[in-house]
Amino acid sequence: MQQAASEKQRTNITLTATNLAAARELGLNVSAISDAALAEAVRAAKADAWARENAEAIAERRAWIEANGTPLADLQVLKFD
Repeated sequence: MQQAASEKQRTNITLTATNLAAARELGLNVSAISDAALAEAVRAAKADAWARENAEAIAERRAWIEANGTPLADLQVLKFD
């Protein structure tokens, strides 16, 4: 069974003592910051994986546009020269 996105799970992480002490001194929510950083790392890793998986198609599309121009370019309202 899949966990809901907002369901939390306990885990152990290792942090440098200096960073943890500074975060506590400043009243920072270490769990929330860690979760947000992990979510961003997952998003970036998924984006990188997608780009690698689709690199051939992206290159083919770019080559097609280079050879044939942008589709519907004649209908483009804002033109940059």
